[in-house]
Amino acid sequence: MTKNKHEKVTGSSATGESTLFKVLHWSIAVLIVFQGLLGAANLRIAWLQAHLASAIVVHEEIGLLILLLTLSLFIIRIITGRRSGAGAQPSHQLWAKMVHGAFYMLILVECAIGIWMMGLLGKGLTILAWHMPLPMTPDPRFVFSNVLQWHAAVALMLAFLIVIHSGAALYHHYVLRDHTLTRMLPVRLSRTDPKS
Repeated sequence: MTKNKHEKVTGSSATGESTLFKVLHWSIAVLIVFQGLLGAANLRIAWLQAHLASAIVVHEEIGLLILLLTLSLFIIRIITGRRSGAGAQPSHQLWAKMVHGAFYMLILVECAIGIWMMGLLGKGLTILAWHMPLPMTPDPRFVFSNVLQWHAAVALMLAFLIVIHSGAALYHHYVLRDHTLTRMLPVRLSRTDPKS
């Protein structure tokens, strides 16, 4: 059974997407979207504002989980030698590297700002039943006058990148008609020629 030319170039055998890689990829994506919605809701929904302490703990723990999953995905990329845009034309490879690099950078920056913010609020880090104080002088006024706005700005940049990334995936699927999108889906679909 032979593969069509698109699978040779962009199929999972060419880029080595394992089930673990795809689970991490989609887990991070879903958690980032949820985190953004929760962060916005914390500022606008009265019920969450009335339970802000609990909402912040949830937001914090999800942020730390995103950090852990992102570092895991990055380590897998290094170990397996996976490169963004592998098999694509050079211009698409460049864009893929830039977008994925920006994703990693912004996620790390956003998590670092979040951790810094928890320290400035004097709360430290909470992971389930484990709590770790952070060695910094609390300064809530600085958080609400500056750091919170920076945190929100990075979140907006992440949202913009998600739109670009999603648009690129749809472009590959519906315009280039290759398997870039389908090979990254968490559920295996039947292998049909995308041109059919």
